[in-house]
Amino acid sequence: MTSSGSEPENEAVPDRSLGYTRMGANDLHPNTDTLPYRGTSAGGGYSTLEDLLKFANALEEHKLLNAEFTDELTTGKVDARGARYAFGFEDQTINGIRCFGHGGGAPGMNGDLEICPGPAYVVAVLSNMDPPTANQISTFITNRLPEH
Repeated sequence: MTSSGSEPENEAVPDRSLGYTRMGANDLHPNTDTLPYRGTSAGGGYSTLEDLLKFANALEEHKLLNAEFTDELTTGKVDARGARYAFGFEDQTINGIRCFGHGGGAPGMNGDLEICPGPAYVVAVLSNMDPPTANQISTFITNRLPEH
């Protein structure tokens, strides 16, 4: 994962997009005044679709954790919003397919990653607009995945 990180905005990062928000106005404008502090749960990290796919594949191929710990990490334990929450992952069944993932956002940035291990689907969506843009697109896609 060579295109992910959390460099501050005053450092040049090739191909890093600028976020746009409607917060505080009706028209889209840059989100630079709303960016979060580094190191918090919304710490301003960035990634690419390619890096998110690399992460999903490494997790599923047990290159990051063995099978036991991967299952422990991704299997839901607590009921939350119609799904079960694991250790940083939401675990749910969509049209008969088990998927786990995580999403989030802030003004002018939004992302969602869904990993469906059975049929080996990965849905990754990034947006440089306000939430829930990426989540809505991810939900649209995952709700239409064919059962394997």
